[in-house]
Amino acid sequence: MFRNFRSMNFVQEEKDNESPLPISEPIHHLTSSVFDTLYQSNVTFTSFLFPDQTINLDSLGISSIDPDAFINSPVPITTIILSANYLSDLPDDVFHTFSSTLINLNLQYNQFHSLRKSSFLRHLEFLRTLDLSKNQFDELHKQDFTGLKRLETLILRENKLTNLSPALFIRCRTITTLDLSDNQISHIDPNAFRSLYRLKILLLSNNPLRQRSLTTHLLEPLKNLEYFDLENTQLDDLPPFLFISNQRLQSIKLRRNNFQTALSDSTHSLQRTFCRAHSLIEIDLVSTHLRTLDVCTYDQLPSLRRLYLMNNPLHCSCDLFYLKYGDIYRVLVTDDNENIDLYLDRWISRPELRRHLEKSHARGDFHRLPIELSLFARCATPKQWFGREVGNISGIFTQCQQRWLMIEEECHNYCQFDTTSSTSTVTLDELTSDFHQTFVHTYFIRLYVFVLSFLFMN
Repeated sequence: MFRNFRSMNFVQEEKDNESPLPISEPIHHLTSSVFDTLYQSNVTFTSFLFPDQTINLDSLGISSIDPDAFINSPVPITTIILSANYLSDLPDDVFHTFSSTLINLNLQYNQFHSLRKSSFLRHLEFLRTLDLSKNQFDELHKQDFTGLKRLETLILRENKLTNLSPALFIRCRTITTLDLSDNQISHIDPNAFRSLYRLKILLLSNNPLRQRSLTTHLLEPLKNLEYFDLENTQLDDLPPFLFISNQRLQSIKLRRNNFQTALSDSTHSLQRTFCRAHSLIEIDLVSTHLRTLDVCTYDQLPSLRRLYLMNNPLHCSCDLFYLKYGDIYRVLVTDDNENIDLYLDRWISRPELRRHLEKSHARGDFHRLPIELSLFARCATPKQWFGREVGNISGIFTQCQQRWLMIEEECHNYCQFDTTSSTSTVTLDELTSDFHQTFVHTYFIRLYVFVLSFLFMN
């Protein structure tokens, strides 16, 4: 994240003195005198990054720092790197000198277990990036982030977190990137992400989440979410309409989960999961043991352009090929083309023809644009296509035409739900029951407070 360039002053001093002071032993305790000595010597620990002045104290063996260690710093500092040391706590006022200038703070690869008794972050109201990765955090509390009014990026990867408590990030509402990957998180409170309305990137990969933690209520506040990483989170399914509130979600990564379904099973994994996620452009399903796809779920995503399906035992059926070709065959049939299969492959493979396809789709000539099924996605069944790449199989129009017509009919209202009908396949009550319970509970609390206030006033 940070590149180091030597200050021109230090380069000139090195030329003049030609006797730099090397750091031969760890600096266990950093005091102001040690810091001043480092600054005045030729040891390079500061650098210019464009107009950004950086203090780089990486890998110096520091286990403690005096509260006034940086008090004599001669220039405004915007970035401090204290990574790869032995810090487990910091004095409350250690960054007071930089409280109005510090933007980036890197504390990764230290020995922090908790911030509950620390308040050194509370004075950094201009901080935008905080890296706490590769520490020993096993708990977090909303008080830990008090004062971080402008924080945009919070990195907590590779710690020992097991759960996320209610309203955990309510004190730092401005976060746009949150990295919680490579922890041990198995439970997320339904209100953990409350107030994260600006969040765009959420990384939860390599946690034993399972699907019970992932609900529409949990994701409802994330109105601006664009990228969601759920790789290797022990999922075997996800609920319907999960991303209905995330209307800016463009990419979701689900690789290395287990969405296995049997060919004889009439139900599919991820059935209706992506319904109403109208901004989705790509879905990563690499190495998820998928054999079949719920074709209507993907057909009803108007922006979907890429499905990553490598390393799956795919059953190559007319449903899968429908996603590959969309319904552009409609245009080719009306143009009286004799060899429709030939033209199907030309239209989806040639960039110059693809542009015309986009224009034709915009005019409403057909409903579904072809979806790129990624290179190296191979068929496991049927036998005649075993080991063949899906992208290299052609000549299937004649045998699939009738099924494609049926798919269009089946998928027509597939992602609609009825807010009132009790006989609807998927109802709004089923999707948001947890949200309704919370709403009703909150309503009665407010009503109770209002009645008490009225009685008190009278």
